[in-house]
Amino acid sequence: MKSIVVLISMIVLCSANAKAQNTKSVLIFKDGTQLEGLAKVNFWEQIKFRKGKGEKRERYTFDEVDTLKLFEDTEPSIYVQVKIKGEGFHEILEVVDQGKNLIYYRDRNERYYAPATMPNGNMPPIPMGGSYSYTDSYVRKPGENEATYLASTNWLSGNFKKMASQYFEDCPALVAKIQNKEFKKKHLKEIITYYNTQCK
Repeated sequence: MKSIVVLISMIVLCSANAKAQNTKSVLIFKDGTQLEGLAKVNFWEQIKFRKGKGEKRERYTFDEVDTLKLFEDTEPSIYVQVKIKGEGFHEILEVVDQGKNLIYYRDRNERYYAPATMPNGNMPPIPMGGSYSYTDSYVRKPGENEATYLASTNWLSGNFKKMASQYFEDCPALVAKIQNKEFKKKHLKEIITYYNTQCK
């Protein structure tokens, strides 16, 4: 009797996100100067920039660039480099909302897996592979130098109710809404709005 060994090799090839497109852009440097052209951000978070199609491509990093604006729609998507609390490194995050009490960031990712095959008896092997996307959300209060991870659409994300209750403990009314499940992870935008408008 033949022994059937099922081996699924899932190798992450790369990580892409919505900011990794060749898009009309504005680069604002730390010294205040600006460049307009086309840009995209690669896997290593380098900005590939050119002033126009056919122009020479240049590379910049967020050590030089303070803000990257990508005009994928009428309103620009704004990206900045933010230090992540407890991680010891920086991430390039999109600024989703900037209120009086809180800045809300997100990081949209797509993971790709190498094609692999799985034995199928006497039949042809079954090809495996594909991709999945998820969004990580971060928040930062005025006076904080680091952004705090709060939630993710990734199924491996942590206990949102616990993390959100701890982070927003300075607003008991909001914590009560989180604890009684009036506000859940899917209501993250409403939570941010509530904190910025109803909490001191």
